[in-house]
Amino acid sequence: MTDAVVAGRRERRWTFVELVVFTAGVATLAAEIAAQRLVAPAFGASTVVWANTIAVVLLALAGGYWLGGRLADRHPSARGLALTALAGAALVALIPLVAIPLLGLTEDRLQELAGSLLVALVLVGPPVLVLGAVSPWAIRLRVRAVEDAGDVTGRLYALSTAGGLVGTFAAALVLIPLVGTRWTFLIAAALLALAAVPGARR
Repeated sequence: MTDAVVAGRRERRWTFVELVVFTAGVATLAAEIAAQRLVAPAFGASTVVWANTIAVVLLALAGGYWLGGRLADRHPSARGLALTALAGAALVALIPLVAIPLLGLTEDRLQELAGSLLVALVLVGPPVLVLGAVSPWAIRLRVRAVEDAGDVTGRLYALSTAGGLVGTFAAALVLIPLVGTRWTFLIAAALLALAAVPGARR
């Protein structure tokens, strides 16, 4: 195999890994904003409801970082990263479907604090947990030497955060006003799936 072929494959994988990290950030924050919009008609949009949503997202991300690091050490492959991202995309796409019966069951039975917390845990917790695993998995694939660990980690987390900013503003300012909450989830999930599919097929 020639050096040019090896370099080409490395470049393609670089594009794949970074793209998945970025779109996972987009999907995570877009799902958070859209989930809050789903919850608002039932429990309002008070500080308490927002605090529950943010707390669940942070807790799920923390669990995802830990789980992703463990799994990445056991399965350090681009395909594993891609399948994780696809699972996260599928869970994001399912949020509006699960929300309909869940909100119907909880709206009249639970008060603002408990109801919004339970709904956030069920709707947002699982997909964000899986999406949180993407960044440490990507870092495991990118780090080639201890000397590069800081640079790789900082670059990938910066990409993830940039994706989160894009997802936040895209959901709040463009997608929800133009196409609605349900399509916001589906578009975010589709973007992540499109980024991950090439790695899953390898």
